[in-house]
Amino acid sequence: MIMKKLAFVAILAFSIMGAQNAMAEEAISILGDPCTAPLAKKLAEAFTKKTGKNVKVEASACAAGIYKASQGEVNIGVSTHEVVLSYLPEGTANTVIAKAPTVVLVNRNNPVNDLKLQQLKDILAGKIRNWKEVGGNDLEIKNVLLQPCTTTIFSKSTAPFGKDIKRLTPEKPMDPVAGTNKLVAENEGAMGLQIYGYESADVKVLTVDGYLPDEKTFPAHYKFYQDYNVVTRTNADSDTRAFVDFATSPEGQEIVAAMKHIRVKM
Repeated sequence: MIMKKLAFVAILAFSIMGAQNAMAEEAISILGDPCTAPLAKKLAEAFTKKTGKNVKVEASACAAGIYKASQGEVNIGVSTHEVVLSYLPEGTANTVIAKAPTVVLVNRNNPVNDLKLQQLKDILAGKIRNWKEVGGNDLEIKNVLLQPCTTTIFSKSTAPFGKDIKRLTPEKPMDPVAGTNKLVAENEGAMGLQIYGYESADVKVLTVDGYLPDEKTFPAHYKFYQDYNVVTRTNADSDTRAFVDFATSPEGQEIVAAMKHIRVKM
């Protein structure tokens, strides 16, 4: 009898452990575009460390995360895409957890450190085509415009891009964030648009009219920002809601600031 009881206890304990392990393996699923995935991953790492809850972050096409979250296919969709937010179905919630700034990248050998806003407009419109026209070397300006989330904010602020501006693209498809850093680092005449905080150490960030984006310059002096949107179903489970709450908590907002995004809550 004693042996049977011990065996029953052992089986029960094993079953409980198995259930706990299964629960631990259940991850909060986050799908984002390349412009948002790096911050999502940093928040996910901190959330997992704090709560023990697993979070799986994947990058996909722009706005795919928003759509799939609105349909309940993933727990959370993250994006800076603005248009899709106007068409979210009933039962969908959006929380803005940060402002995502876009900056101008150049090769580290480029002597230019600052562009006037009008010069930037003229470059993107195709009116200025050589770095010597803005105080640089005699090199053709080659634009790296791989990220729709960054080009959108600049096109709204500077007017549409010139149709015949010189573009620099990778030989084969690659992650737009990493690809922007790589192409700019490898080409002295390159100019890229990048989410601030995602630039590599191999490139240089230019000021615009003497400013870089931060909480003091936003939005009076540096206007190139987009909302960092976190989309869920309104009936999201408790773990999903906890992650969104964590992102807007003081601890989460410190991570936002560390990634050079602008906090929405101080």
